Amino acid sequence: MNRKINCSILTPEKTLYEGDIDFVVVQAYDGELGFLYGHAPLIAELGIGEVRLRDHNSTDYLVIEGGIVEIKDNRLIVLAEAAISKKELKKDELEKKMKELEEQKGQLDKFSEEQTLIKLEQDKVKARLRVALR
Repeated sequence: MNRKINCSILTPEKTLYEGDIDFVVVQAYDGELGFLYGHAPLIAELGIGEVRLRDHNSTDYLVIEGGIVEIKDNRLIVLAEAAISKKELKKDELEKKMKELEEQKGQLDKFSEEQTLIKLEQDKVKARLRVALR
């Protein structure tokens, strides 16, 4: 008996993943959500963080940056605003970007709009770096 979830991870630009999977974890807006075969129907807002796709003895990693996730009848659809696969991430470039953001942040007023935008960008780079280091 096939006890897998049919999973699609899509962005406006491309399909990042399409296939059957045993277990999926996504970063929702307010925490992680895990999905197994037989999960109740659900729609949730996505945050910034990693997606783990587990099948047999392997795990694939992606980074998502906002969007929505829906599961119904063992069909999981992730519509991400942006998503990046682990193989596209470069640790050295991400670490350099994080240092640049820290320097910019130190030069701004604590409560400025630019400070908020830099914090958001730092969250994205941290999530990408976490996946790149896996």
